[in-house]
Amino acid sequence: MTHMKIPILTYHSLHAPGNDYHDNDHVALEADLQLIRQYGFTPISLKTITDWLNPALEFTLAEGLYIGISFDDGCDHDFFDFSYPGIPTLKSFYNILLANNDIHTDAPAFTATSFVIASPHARSILDQVCIAGRNQWRDNWWCDANQTGLISVANHSWDHTHPGLDFVAQHEQTRGNFHCINNWHDADIQILQAEWYIQHKLGTQTDGLFAYPYGHTNTFLTEEYFPYHASTFAGAFDASGEYVSATTNCWKIPRFVCADHWTQPQQLETILQGALTN
Repeated sequence: MTHMKIPILTYHSLHAPGNDYHDNDHVALEADLQLIRQYGFTPISLKTITDWLNPALEFTLAEGLYIGISFDDGCDHDFFDFSYPGIPTLKSFYNILLANNDIHTDAPAFTATSFVIASPHARSILDQVCIAGRNQWRDNWWCDANQTGLISVANHSWDHTHPGLDFVAQHEQTRGNFHCINNWHDADIQILQAEWYIQHKLGTQTDGLFAYPYGHTNTFLTEEYFPYHASTFAGAFDASGEYVSATTNCWKIPRFVCADHWTQPQQLETILQGALTN
């Protein structure tokens, strides 16, 4: 039995209210990739991690230092640089990955999974509510990103049960959490319908990965819904700030979230160092 501890780091391209590490996930990601290289971690895809956790696949992951990267919510800044008068250019997550990989051509490339909100209606409203209505929460980049080999697009629910929406796919109109998705009808819309839409836009199968909005899980989803749909999904990710191990439940895969679990490089170093100990 392996005793590896794998951190998965999560960033939000929408989180950039300032220009410093603690208040701009783009600045943080660029610095963090360098730090991760210095520590000697090997980046692996989230799909590789779920394959490792699936006993039916008998997939072997050699002993080593591994790390996964993911992005949540899927606004355009995952893939496109952003320029606006009076605001410093915001380098996209994709271009940050690309630049780091171009520098370190002799090392394994960083890749990431971008978990996107599927509903076009929800994204159009959230664009108005969250980013000043600049039409920057689109799905026209998903296919291109998915074909780069650096970013794979995956499921972050239909509408995130976001409090900024006029209507959400939840029978009691509960917003601001995902614990409330605790029945088959709501879960089918939030999870399965979102998966179908994303696959349609990509024109191909996805990796079958899901990230719980807000990191919120419940026993219905982890013990009933996802196991029932194991032919469609390979793993589901929360935000509990723990390491992935060989015994991790593939429907409750933990992640560390930038600005929540660390706000300074020294705090990320602590997380990375924690993966070095059994």
